[in-house]
Formats: sequence, structure tokens, C-alpha cells
Amino acid sequence: MSEPNQKMIFHVKTVRTDAHRSVAHCKSADITLDTDLAGRTDAFNHGVFAMLRLSVGMPYALPAGSLK
Repeated sequence: MSEPNQKMIFHVKTVRTDAHRSVAHCKSADITLDTDLAGRTDAFNHGVFAMLRLSVGMPYALPAGSLK
């Protein structure tokens, strides 16, 4: 068994593909990220990530000033 206080470590690489999108890569998964101020319906944004992390029990810290 692993140690009880051992943290999970992930290597995530994010690439900005254009002015409207970035793609995050981790293991064999790719996630399209919303980097367009107009919004994208086919990509994750900060609010979606917050809900996703809370649903799986992972802590989430919003960037300073993001709730203004």
C-alpha cells in the first residue's frame, strides 16, 4: 500500500493553439480549454473546472480576482 500522506503527481502540458483555444495534455488525454473571452461551447472554462474538481473531491483554488 502507498503511504497515507503521499500526494498524486501529474505532468500536464498546455499548448495555446490560437487566440481562441488551448489544449491541455496529461497522459493520453487531451482537453480543449476555453481561452476566448466570447466563450466556447466546445471547451472547458474556469467554472466548469471548478465544478468538475468539486464533484470528484479535489480542492480548487480560483485565481485571485476571478470572481469580480
